[in-house]
Amino acid sequence: MMASAGIPGMVGFIAEYIIYRSSLLVFPIQTLLCMLGVGLTAVYFLNLINRVFFGRLPDALANLPAIYWKDRIPSIVVVVLVIFLGLQPNWMTRWSELTSLSLGTLDDRAIAAALAPRPLRRSVE
Repeated sequence: MMASAGIPGMVGFIAEYIIYRSSLLVFPIQTLLCMLGVGLTAVYFLNLINRVFFGRLPDALANLPAIYWKDRIPSIVVVVLVIFLGLQPNWMTRWSELTSLSLGTLDDRAIAAALAPRPLRRSVE
């Protein structure tokens, strides 16, 4: 949940950082709205964690069997990967580097021309 919320040090943070860094100059309002959405997502996830892990356990679930270590192995592997790739994101971002660089080769004039408002065409009668 923390990786999905884009907490620094987790695997989702670097993706959000790269996207926001590259889109802030071109789409400032939309990027700021997306950043606000990420903040709200973090608040909702923290609320969910609080209710799920620290809430009162219903009486019907109080006598569940114990969880063995072999049942925890998949979760441990995923947690280690999320933290490792969050601390060393270049292992994953190097695969997308060529595509990112090719997208970044657009010059400022091409971006300005694409975003500039176009005048209305008047019909000649």
